[in-house]
Amino acid sequence: MTAPILEAPARGMTPTKSDQAEASSAHSRINIPLNLENWKDQSDDIQSVLLWFHQHALDNKLSLADAAEALNYDQSTVFRILKGTYEGSWTNIAKAIQSYRKLDEMRGTIQQNEFVENRITEKIFDALDEALASNAIAIIQGESRQGKSVSLEVWRERNNHGRAVKIVAPAFGGTKGLLRAIAMAVGVNKNLDGLSMHSAIMRAFNRNRILIVDEAHRLLPNDRRTNPANVEILRDLHDQTGCALALVATARFHTELVRGEYMFEQLLGRALLTKLPKIIKDSDILPIIRQYIARPGKDLVEGCVTISNGLGRLGVLVECLRSGSRMAKKSGARMTDDHMFKAIARRREFQSTAD
Repeated sequence: MTAPILEAPARGMTPTKSDQAEASSAHSRINIPLNLENWKDQSDDIQSVLLWFHQHALDNKLSLADAAEALNYDQSTVFRILKGTYEGSWTNIAKAIQSYRKLDEMRGTIQQNEFVENRITEKIFDALDEALASNAIAIIQGESRQGKSVSLEVWRERNNHGRAVKIVAPAFGGTKGLLRAIAMAVGVNKNLDGLSMHSAIMRAFNRNRILIVDEAHRLLPNDRRTNPANVEILRDLHDQTGCALALVATARFHTELVRGEYMFEQLLGRALLTKLPKIIKDSDILPIIRQYIARPGKDLVEGCVTISNGLGRLGVLVECLRSGSRMAKKSGARMTDDHMFKAIARRREFQSTAD
């Protein structure tokens, strides 16, 4: 990576004591709230680069020291960049970020990646693409353990120019829990009062961003007579900022929305529904199996299809493949159908013991 030339502080650029104190105290992960207004005077290209780095730092839990090392600037300068108060050359900053991003992406290609695309991932990708392009609300509905969560992560990695924010809907905590989850994802202080947290979150989104909420069925109230505040918070975020919104859930989510249409009519009237296939075909799982066994036999493929349509679905399939891979590695051999059959039998034995 070509290191940028560090700029000597010009008049008016000397960090304040407050800046220095905050920067020097940031030993843990960066938690600087994103306020898009701070960069409004920069060009769209520079804003895009800054947004990517800010979200990258949050997603990867970088400390201020990590971020400073990545860009080869001092911590105080990086702090002011993220706060939007930097008074030096933003062009040089953008170049430093772009250089770091290339290096980061190059490192990423070295990592082993077990993800493969199939009919299910294509539907998820298409829904997210459409939501982001149209500033729409997408509801992605599918069975548990179909690979929805990993597909969301891959789409976000491939398309995230700082635009995609992903959270998992909290299992408890009500509206405060939801606001805290979003706040943590965009660098807002999660200990603010609800109103202040909501206002700060609003400043972190615009028409160029998308919020992805996994396990969205958790947003539903337990009682139909209860105000669906969590759902309304997300709809309001979409309406007020223009950001895209993707709600990823099991079939129960959309079923309950339709059943309580009088409460959810505003959401239903805006949402684009994508239903993932319930039945897993051999074409859906062959790319996964072939990462372990180059030419799987017909009997193995049929057995894997059965597993993938049973309890645990694709999650169980991948667990068996990994187990078979470990068996092969221990014996010093390449993984074959036999290793996989043994792994399947072993899992069934464990299940019968548990029963």
